Amino acid sequence: MHRFVSFLRRRRLWLAFLSVFVTLAVAVPGEAEGARRKKKTSQSSKRSKKSKSRRGRGFREPSFTVPDIGAGFRTVVIDAGHGGHDPGGIPGQVYSEKEIALDTALRLQKLLQREGFRVLMTRSDDTFVSLGGRVSMANSTSNSIFLSVHYNSSRNPDARGFETYYYHAAGFPLAARIHRNLLAMLPTEDRGVRRRGFHVIRNARIPSVLCECGFLTNAPEGSAANGRAYRQRVAEAIAKAVVETRRAGG
Repeated sequence: MHRFVSFLRRRRLWLAFLSVFVTLAVAVPGEAEGARRKKKTSQSSKRSKKSKSRRGRGFREPSFTVPDIGAGFRTVVIDAGHGGHDPGGIPGQVYSEKEIALDTALRLQKLLQREGFRVLMTRSDDTFVSLGGRVSMANSTSNSIFLSVHYNSSRNPDARGFETYYYHAAGFPLAARIHRNLLAMLPTEDRGVRRRGFHVIRNARIPSVLCECGFLTNAPEGSAANGRAYRQRVAEAIAKAVVETRRAGG
C-alpha cells in the first residue's frame, strides 16, 4: 500500500512537471513572436512617418546659397504670376488673377523705372511662361532682386488679407518691408511674412519675394483689387519697399 501511494505521488509530480514544460514551450515562442511583431510594427511606423515627412516637403533643398542684397543694386526682375492658359486662382472665381497680377506688375515696372532701376519682366502680356523660364531669367541677372506678384484665392469666402513669402534668408528683409508697406497703405488682415518653398523663390539665386496681394475670392477685397486705384496702391507699396531696401543696402 505504501509503495502504491508513493507511486501515485511520483506520477503526480511528473505530470505537474510535464504540464509546466508544455506551457513554457508554447508561451515563450508566442511571446517572442509578439515582441518581434511589435518591434516590426514600430519600425514600420517610424519608416512611414519619415516617408510622409519627406513627401510633405515635396522638394530637394537647393545646393546653393543666395547672397544678401547688396547696397545700390540696380536691377529688379518682376514676375507677374500665371498667364496664357494658366489663369491662376480657383475654378469659378469672378476675378482673373493673371490679368490683375499683370496690371499690378506693369504699374510696379513704371514706378521702379522712375526711380532709376533697370526692370526686367518675365511677361509683359497674356502669355504663359514656365516656372523654369521665370527662374532662368532671375538667375541670368546679377546685383538684382526678384519680385513675384500674385493674388490669393480660397474656397472660404471670408479669407482676406496679405501674405508675403520668402525662402532664402536673403529675401527676408525685403519681404518684411513689402509686407509692412502693404498693410500701411491698404489696411486688411495681416496674414504674415512666411517662409515657403514656392518654386520661383526657392530656385532663384538672387534675393526673392512672392507677394499675395489680397484675396480675389473675398467679395470686398476682390472687388477692390479689380479697380485701378487698389492695384496702383499695391504697386506703390512694393516700389517703396524696394527703394528702402536699396537705400539700406539689404
